[in-house]
Amino acid sequence: MVTVGKTAASDGASVFVTPKLFERIVGSERSLIAIETPRADEVLAQFRTFALRSGNSIYAWSEADGLQSLREGEVSVPGSTRLPDALRYVGGSLHYGVYLFKGLTAALRFSPSRPQALALLRQIGRTKPGAATVRKLVLIEDKVALSEGLDEIMERFVDEPAERRRIRLRDGRWVQ
Repeated sequence: MVTVGKTAASDGASVFVTPKLFERIVGSERSLIAIETPRADEVLAQFRTFALRSGNSIYAWSEADGLQSLREGEVSVPGSTRLPDALRYVGGSLHYGVYLFKGLTAALRFSPSRPQALALLRQIGRTKPGAATVRKLVLIEDKVALSEGLDEIMERFVDEPAERRRIRLRDGRWVQ
C-alpha cells in the first residue's frame, strides 16, 4: 500500500492526480490498481483534467454511460454499459489505456453477473508485466475490498487529503 503525497492547489484543495502518480500507475507491474480515497468524485474530476491536459487515453465507466473517454468528452465505447461487457472490452482491448471504475464494489454487491465480473477482473489482474499493450484498470473508492483472491493481485494507492490527516505529537515535535 502506497500513500501518495499531495500538492496544494490554488483553491485550497489538494491535488492527487499528478503526472508522477500517472507514471506510477502506468509503470506498475500490476494491471489492477486501487485508489482508496474519501473524495472519489473529486479524484475522478482530477483525472478528467489530467486527460485533457496530457492527451493520455483515460476512460471512466459508469452504469449510465458505459466506458467514456475523459479526453474526448462525449466519445463512449458502444455496448459497454453492462459491467461484464466493459470488463471484457478492457481485457481484450489492443489499445493502450487507463480505465477508471468508480464504485465498482457497490455495483458488484447485488449484481447477478458478479461471478462473471469477478472472473474477468481476475483475468485482467493476471496480465503479465511487460505485455505489449499497457492496460490498467483503476478502482476508485473509499475502501476497495474485493475478495476471491483479487486483493492479492492489486496495487493500492491511498489518498489522505491534508484536511483529514491529524497532527500528533511525536518526540516533542508535531508531525502529520
